[in-house]
Amino acid sequence: MMTPKAKHLTAAFIAAALGALVPPALATDGYFVQGFGAVNSSLGGAGTGGNDQDLIGSIYKNPANAVLFADRTASITFGDIVPSVTTTSSVAALGLNGSSNSTVNGVPYVSLMTTWKGSDPDLTWFAGAVSEAGLSFHSPLSMTNPIFFPQAGAANNPFGGLFGGFGDVRSSLYVVRIPIGLAGTTKDRWSWGVNIAPSIGRNLFTPAAFAAPGFGANLHPVYATVQNQDIRFGFGAQGGLRFQVDKDLSLGLSLSSPTWFQSYSWGVTDPSGATRNVTITFNRPLTAQLGFNYAIADSTHLLADVGYIAYGSTSGFDNSGFRADGSIAGLGWQDSYTFEVGIQHQLTSGVVLRVGYNYCSDPIPADMTFYNVGSPLHLAQHASVGFSFNVAPHATVDVSYTHGFSHTQSSQWYTPAGAVPGTDLTSQISGNEFALGTTFRF
Repeated sequence: MMTPKAKHLTAAFIAAALGALVPPALATDGYFVQGFGAVNSSLGGAGTGGNDQDLIGSIYKNPANAVLFADRTASITFGDIVPSVTTTSSVAALGLNGSSNSTVNGVPYVSLMTTWKGSDPDLTWFAGAVSEAGLSFHSPLSMTNPIFFPQAGAANNPFGGLFGGFGDVRSSLYVVRIPIGLAGTTKDRWSWGVNIAPSIGRNLFTPAAFAAPGFGANLHPVYATVQNQDIRFGFGAQGGLRFQVDKDLSLGLSLSSPTWFQSYSWGVTDPSGATRNVTITFNRPLTAQLGFNYAIADSTHLLADVGYIAYGSTSGFDNSGFRADGSIAGLGWQDSYTFEVGIQHQLTSGVVLRVGYNYCSDPIPADMTFYNVGSPLHLAQHASVGFSFNVAPHATVDVSYTHGFSHTQSSQWYTPAGAVPGTDLTSQISGNEFALGTTFRF
């Protein structure tokens, strides 16, 4: 049974999650952020095998790791992602070419986690609110960059409907996961953990190319403009195991179900004056993680994870091309694999240094670049550094910095009739992330 204190803590974390819907993060492992908390980010995201200095990340990656932490331990991280996205396009037949930069210059986030014991010392409860995933992109209407040219049915289109781009493109997706669970130990060096994982998603995609276009004043098609973000709820679950092979090596394995979200919905008004609702479903993909933590020396640990993300079978990410009604069927993503490695070294009794590397196989095939003009989440490689230092006997300050290396990909433009000869769309993305947090007993 949960104690009254545990119930109050759980309620407090759910409230914190509701308040955590700050501006969305630009994800780095496709839909997901590169690391979860300052400690985990500085290790490239590795944590499935367990790390008793990484409260947020190691429990998020594997709930069995909650047993590593003492009664009433908590961690909170504040971070900011500084993305750089450049979109270049050309249409040879019209002599048009141009380049645009996303106007999003910083996207703050917050994540937190806590653990506590009940009457049974072999059991550990935990709850958190983790900024799990999302993206933030905006490129305004442009009269020089054809992909952001006014739509064919827009009143300000100078070609009278004979040519058009997407116009002003804005995408904002932010997901907070709220794991609430229990972990336990056995006498044969195994630990286990399970959690339910309700989530809150906030979403805006405009123009609404995922829905059938309406008609402009010249009777040419125009996708609707979405004005407001919509908030929806989702539900999933997770389970994990951890095995302490010997005093130097631990192994971890976890599996997280998809998070099934309610469909996002908006009321829109077409240029013709017609009103209607447009909807889209974006679920969290199924994920799996396998990792280890190996003590090279008493003061130095090597951590590594490999992961699998099932984008190709997840609503919103699967399917591609145009439907018969002129809407885009999906983002056309493929399943992705991640590799994360980090080294953690205790420099002195009060200072720990960390470095990490993260690789994510590109979930967006190159020929899908056009369909992902508003979701350019093809960043593949990241390097990170960080440190923690004691500020009290049971409290540390955790700091990390991550750099996402520039990655570029291109495709032709597409219409319902297929690829358009003489067209090009090139997307280039890089970024930096800063995180500051604290881990403490209370």
